[in-house]
Parts: sequence; structure tokens; C-alpha cells
Amino acid sequence: MIDYAAIKEELFSGPGYSTDLCLTANELEFFRFTIEEQWLARIAAQHPEHQESFRKLGLANYHKLSHLVDHKALWGKESRLFSQKAVDRIKQFPLIEKLTKLFGDFSISDVVYGDTIVEGRQEIYWRIVRPESVSDVGPIHADKWFHNVLGSGSGMFPQGVVTVKIWIPIYCEPGKSGLIVIPDSHKKDWRYEYVEKDGFKKPVILEDVDKLGGILVPTGPGTLLIFNERLLHGGAVNRGDIMRVSTEITLVLRNYE
Repeated sequence: MIDYAAIKEELFSGPGYSTDLCLTANELEFFRFTIEEQWLARIAAQHPEHQESFRKLGLANYHKLSHLVDHKALWGKESRLFSQKAVDRIKQFPLIEKLTKLFGDFSISDVVYGDTIVEGRQEIYWRIVRPESVSDVGPIHADKWFHNVLGSGSGMFPQGVVTVKIWIPIYCEPGKSGLIVIPDSHKKDWRYEYVEKDGFKKPVILEDVDKLGGILVPTGPGTLLIFNERLLHGGAVNRGDIMRVSTEITLVLRNYE
């Protein structure tokens, strides 16, 4: 029995995150198949000479051959977005029924490229993190900081709109890779500034993150890490033996109280 009230308490009054929901086996398989198919199609389009080698190893072992391709150029956000057809399929999953019981009526946020919002296309995307690759993970931040500056500086959402992030490991070794969160950090205001990077404004925290008490949440494949838009979090360096592959979804809550 899922205690939806307890999950909401964790997200908004408790530590700011919850790991109490999971994908079904069929849902996890859909995510894996869809991501791997998209991953291999991208390699085939840009590096057809290596397609068969990557196919044989599979996505979980991509890092063993990633030196053969231009990793950064291959995996811009636009190449990691689920198609709207795939998003529509996911919207039929039991997962969505559970999230509706948890949050009531909600929508999935629009696609964002840089600081431009693509209205009408819903955003679900995936990330890949190679073992021992520091450059593959992002710094500590709160999603709210990004929301405030998107849309050419006017903000992504109207004043008062509340969002939550869902981060789902698709391939992950618990305790060796995953997401770092700072419990209760959504209850405080933190110092940060915006800097120009790749032509866009991005928030940079001005606190000593080593002193903030971050923890690596031990999530296995298919476990939903749901967290508050103000919660400080960031990617952990992958200390495992396989790729960390994860999916992200931002829910826009329509009738949050």
C-alpha cells in the first residue's frame, strides 16, 4: 500500500525528496528499450563505422568505446529527448496513475533548449554518465534557479506555480552512482549567481558545498527519486563499472495546496 500523504509530507515538509515509488518491470523495460534504440540510432547517424561495435556492447557498456566518438558533440540535450510519441506512451503507464493520486492534476513541462521554451512539446529526457568521468556530472543546484531565468529571463512558469522533479535511474549501481541531495535544503535560501556558459545564463552556487551535508541516495534501477524544486542536488561521479543512465521529468502541479 502506497502512503501518498506521507510522500507529499516528505517532499514539502520533510527532507525534500522521496524514493517510495518505483517503475514496474514493464515500464523499466520500455525506458531501457526506448533510450537504447535512440542512443544507437544517434551513433549510427554520426559514426556508422562504429555502429555494430556499440550495438554488441550495449548502452550499459558505452564507456568502453566512447573514445571512438565525439562524446560531447553527440549528446546535446536535443539528442536525448524522448519523442512526443514515446512521451504519449509513457502517459498511459500505471506510473502516471500513481502520480495523479499523489499530486492531483498535473502536466509535464515543455521542452527547453538553452533558455528557449518550446511550447506544446512535453519534455522527458535521459542522461548518461560514464564511470570516473567528472565532466559528465553537473554541479550542486536547485531546479528553481533554472526556472527563474528561462524564457529569455522572464521565468519558465508563472508566479506561484509549483513543480517537482522526477529522476529515475535506468542503469545504476546503488551506492556507486546516482544523485547527491542535501536533505532539508529546500527550506533555506542559498547564495548563488548566474554566469554565462555556452551562451546561456546558468546558476552557480556560492556556498561551500562540501560543508552542506550532501548524501548519495542509494537508488536502484526503476526507483523514482522525486524531489522539491528548491532542493539542492547534483550528479555524483560514477564510481561503478557500468554506465549510469537516468531519465528526468518535471511535473507542473496545477492545484497544489
